[in-house]
Amino acid sequence: MTSHCSFPASQTPAFSWPTRVYWEDTDAGGVVYHAQYVAFLERARTEWLRFRGHGQEQLRHGLDLVFAVRSMQLDFLRPARLDDLLEVTVEI
Repeated sequence: MTSHCSFPASQTPAFSWPTRVYWEDTDAGGVVYHAQYVAFLERARTEWLRFRGHGQEQLRHGLDLVFAVRSMQLDFLRPARLDDLLEVTVEI
């Protein structure tokens, strides 16, 4: 099932993608390895694009369009741990 909705960019609600923390995401103590947060964010961004009707492969092959990350800032407020269910949010 595919959902599509269209809002002007300024009125686009936040998109949330549930992400479970698996053993492979953590260090030996069961805490999420810092670089894994970037992977969680990338998955949410990909699913947000898909939800909006724009799969990454469709954009690459159909429009010769790819996204490149230009900058990034992360603030680690508290650790995620093994088996946590995270809600990763994407918004413009």
